[in-house]
Amino acid sequence: MDTTSGTLNLLMNVPKELKDKIIGAYDLEDPTANKVEVVVLYGASPALLKTQVEALGGVFEDLGYGYGIITIAGNRITELFDIKEINYIELPKNLYLAYEPSNRASCVIEANSKYNLYGEGVLIGFIDSGIDYLNPAFRTENGDTRIEYIYDLSSGGAIYNKSKINEAIKSDRPNTIVPHIDAVGHGTHVAGIACAGGNIPKRYYGVAPKSSIAMVKMARESKQENGKSTQLMRGIKFLTDKSYELNKPLVINISFSTNDGAHDGQSLLEQYISVVAKSQRVTIAIAAGNEGGRAHHAGGALKGTQRIQFNVGAEERVIIIELYKNFLNDVTLKLTSPTGNTTNPLRLVTSVNTGVLLRDSYFIYNTGPTPFNINGEVMIIISGVGNRFITNGVWTIEINTITNYKGNYDLWLPIAEGLNADTRFLNPDENNTLGIPGTVANVVTVGSYNYANYTISTFSGRGNALLMPVKPDIVAPGENIESTTPNGGFEPMSGTSMATPAVAGACALLMEFGIIKGNDPYLYGERLKYFLLKGANRTRVDIEYPDNVWGYGTLCVEKALETWENEVIST
Repeated sequence: MDTTSGTLNLLMNVPKELKDKIIGAYDLEDPTANKVEVVVLYGASPALLKTQVEALGGVFEDLGYGYGIITIAGNRITELFDIKEINYIELPKNLYLAYEPSNRASCVIEANSKYNLYGEGVLIGFIDSGIDYLNPAFRTENGDTRIEYIYDLSSGGAIYNKSKINEAIKSDRPNTIVPHIDAVGHGTHVAGIACAGGNIPKRYYGVAPKSSIAMVKMARESKQENGKSTQLMRGIKFLTDKSYELNKPLVINISFSTNDGAHDGQSLLEQYISVVAKSQRVTIAIAAGNEGGRAHHAGGALKGTQRIQFNVGAEERVIIIELYKNFLNDVTLKLTSPTGNTTNPLRLVTSVNTGVLLRDSYFIYNTGPTPFNINGEVMIIISGVGNRFITNGVWTIEINTITNYKGNYDLWLPIAEGLNADTRFLNPDENNTLGIPGTVANVVTVGSYNYANYTISTFSGRGNALLMPVKPDIVAPGENIESTTPNGGFEPMSGTSMATPAVAGACALLMEFGIIKGNDPYLYGERLKYFLLKGANRTRVDIEYPDNVWGYGTLCVEKALETWENEVIST
């Protein structure tokens, strides 16, 4: 049985020239490299699998719940297929980085004062670009750090605990004790929105200014780089382990997303997050992504002939377009370049179609069904011949249905950070632009709105209007949000990355109210989400809630607590 993901199979089957282009353009793992990381789902004891992997010269990391990461030489990766205890193998996915006025819009000020909630006793864990641990926003009023741990995956997995961080803060040469920086600034900004406090101006306080903090730094040193899903999964395991060690309930903030996948919750990354959310005393807040207005999704009903046009901007070396459809919908596909050259209608069977259109080559790969996705996926790869860039201009994909079964199709271009800004569908569908892993059902998926004029942010990822449960779950202020920056400053940033930590902080307040103060020991996960969503503000009269853009409404912590009081105390 084929137990590998579509991307891994693709890279093992394309010609070397095209494989190198894909790896270079999308910073993917090279399956022939000296060392490769893969995510696995396994059905044996961790000790047995560790022995089998080490016999191949590899390293096995157990993530719990039957998930793991294997690091192995590329030329031995196919030998993993022979280990019958491994049920599925997936290459890592690339993940991109998806103040007082906003706190007031989210009813945080009232929750702080009326209920005396500041996040104390709750651990908020971030998986991001790092944190400026010297920033006074992350200290107590007496100057001690509130950061329990920094787990730095960019420096070989170095771990710095609270004692070591306090030692560095008091030193004249802190970086010799804790050599950790946030070069990008994203993680520091996100953490500030959730939990800035201490001796800084109150207008810059986060939602939960007395919460404890843990930061997992993914291996990113610039805004152009991306993190890996393997790092994200390691980070989740680390945070859940440390919440047990500290005996603190945990909120995890994830402000990353990707378009790489079917957006249906079936990848190993999505399944792992879902299992953790079900099994731990944790609430997970994930950004909806910033693809809402990027024109990177097209879709609709499969009936007759569909002509989908997309523009390719200048200097694109390779583009991967992912097509998803129901397995009953047999179709042919025809590709036309800006030069007018076209393919014959290509039958999308479980095989490879490849050819050249004057100055451009195409490679169309159909995975067929996988153990976790009956529909499989189709990858359409376009690249310039030799060292040429792809011919820029308008391309056309023509899909012709062979069968009469009702169904829909979805096409995704890569996420914005991976493309020229001019590379986009000409008639995009803004629905179904929610980024992965915000597609996981049992997390709190957060979109962004402008609290100044009460409009949805154009970039905020939209859910699939045809599916339940509705996503995103809730929206929070995400435009021009002032927060902490490295070296002690404050500046505004926008994105669902900025909306998500407001919700993470709100979850910390609810968990403090329920678990720490003893009002409700089960106020986490889906139970917490119930009160958060039921207490959301639904003041837009033109919206029928729940909505795939606005979710269940805008964040209001005070009303979430009032809903708990009305429904729990009254019974």
